[in-house]
Amino acid sequence: MKQYFLAFIFVLTAGISKAQTIDTIGNTIVEISVALDSSHFTNGYNSSPWDLHWGPDLKLWYTNNRFLCTYDPATHIVDTILELPSGYIMGVTTNTNFFNNPYVYITVDSAYYYGGGNNIKAFRYEYSLTGDSLFNPVFLLEWYHPGEHSGGRIVYGQDNKLYISTAEYWVQYDTLFQNSGKVLRVNPDGTVPADNPRADYTYSYGHRNPQGIVQVPNGNIFVSEYGQSIDELNLILENKYYGWIIYDGNNCFGNQDSCDYYDTTAVFPLDAAMNPPSGIDYYNHPAIPEFNGLVQAVTGFLKQGLIVYTMNQDYDSVLAKNYYLTQEYGRVRDACAASDGSLYFIAGDRSVPKIMRVQNPLFNSVLYSGETSFSFYPNPVKDKIYYKLNSQQEGVLAISDISGKVIYSKRVSVDRGEFETVQYPAGSYTISFRKDDGALSSRRMIILK
Repeated sequence: MKQYFLAFIFVLTAGISKAQTIDTIGNTIVEISVALDSSHFTNGYNSSPWDLHWGPDLKLWYTNNRFLCTYDPATHIVDTILELPSGYIMGVTTNTNFFNNPYVYITVDSAYYYGGGNNIKAFRYEYSLTGDSLFNPVFLLEWYHPGEHSGGRIVYGQDNKLYISTAEYWVQYDTLFQNSGKVLRVNPDGTVPADNPRADYTYSYGHRNPQGIVQVPNGNIFVSEYGQSIDELNLILENKYYGWIIYDGNNCFGNQDSCDYYDTTAVFPLDAAMNPPSGIDYYNHPAIPEFNGLVQAVTGFLKQGLIVYTMNQDYDSVLAKNYYLTQEYGRVRDACAASDGSLYFIAGDRSVPKIMRVQNPLFNSVLYSGETSFSFYPNPVKDKIYYKLNSQQEGVLAISDISGKVIYSKRVSVDRGEFETVQYPAGSYTISFRKDDGALSSRRMIILK
C-alpha cells in the first residue's frame, strides 16, 4: 500500500509586514505593502524619511533625519550606514561606477526641515565595501536658504558630474558663486567643471524650490519644482533662466515690462499645475507599464499621491499625465524605482510616515527553479480556481498566505480539478504543487473580491 504524506509548503517571509493591499495601477493589478512602518521614523514637521535612492548593492537607501540607512528587500534587514551628530540629511546619491569608485554624496541641512535651518552643505563620503559604513567626509559646497524650502536633491550624472537642486523663494539671486535657486553642476571632488557655462557651479537658475531631480537614459535632466501657487516639471537646459521670481509656472506676477522682457528669455515648464511635488524618479520596467516614464511624488492636499508623466521618444515633451493612488497614502514625499520593477514611496509625510512598496506579484510568478508541474487559471481569481497537472503525477497542492501559513492543502492524483477561493480574503498568495518525488513548483496568485 502506498504511504501518503502531507507536504507543508512555506514561503520565506521573515520580517514581512502582513499589511498589504491589492489595488490597480491602470490595468495592472498590484500589491501595495509596508516595507518600513512608522516605528522607524519621527512624526510631525521633523518627519524623518525624506530621500530614497536605489543603491548599487540592490538595497533601498533612505535618509532618516540625521541617519542614512539601507533596507534589504531580500532579507528585510535595516542597517544604519551613517550617523551624523546633528543636521538633517536631504539627499543621497552614489557614484555610478560604485565598486571601482565607492563614493556616496549627501546634502545636509543645518537643522531639520521646517526647523529653522538656513544652510545646506554637500559632502562626499567614502564607502566601506566590507563594513557597510561611510567614512572620510569631504566638504564640497554649501548654499543659503532663508526659509523652510531648501531643495537639496542630488543625482550623479552620466557625465560624471553631480547635479544638485537648490532653493530660493524670497529674492532673486544670480551672482558668481551664489548657489541658491539653481541647479548646480559640480565635479565629484567639489571643484567647478571647466566646461560649465560660467566660472561657478551654475547650470540653470531662476528656480524657486526644485524638490526633485532625475536624469533619464538619453541624458536629459528634469526637476520637479514646488511653485508659489503653480508647480512645475522642468527640463533643465544649460545656462537657462527658469522664471522665478517673475514667473510662477506660466503666470507672470511682475510688472508689465518685466513680464514682456522675461517672456522672451525664460524657459517655461513642460507641465504647470497645482500639484505640489517633491521627489521624482525614472521608471522603465515591464512589470507595471503604467509607471513607465517620470514618477513624481505629490505632497499637496488635493493631489497627494503619484503623478506619472509619459514622455515622447526624445524625452523633451509630455505625452500624458496620470494620477495614481491619489489621497490614499497621505502626503507622498519621494518615489524610487527598484531594479526588480517594484516602486517604493514615502507615505504619510508629517503624520505617520512609512515607506511603501508597489509591485506586480504576477510579473515573475515562478518562485522556485525547476520544472513546471502544473498550471491554473484564472489569475487573479474571485471565487474558483481550476488547475491542471502537466503530466501523470501525484502529490499535494497547497495555498499559503503572505506569512507562509498553509491555508489549504489537497492530495491530488487526477490530472485536473477545481476548488473554491471565496472564503479567503483578497490578497497575494502562493499556490504550490509538490510531487511525491519531492519536485516543487510554486507561483503567485491574487485573490480579488
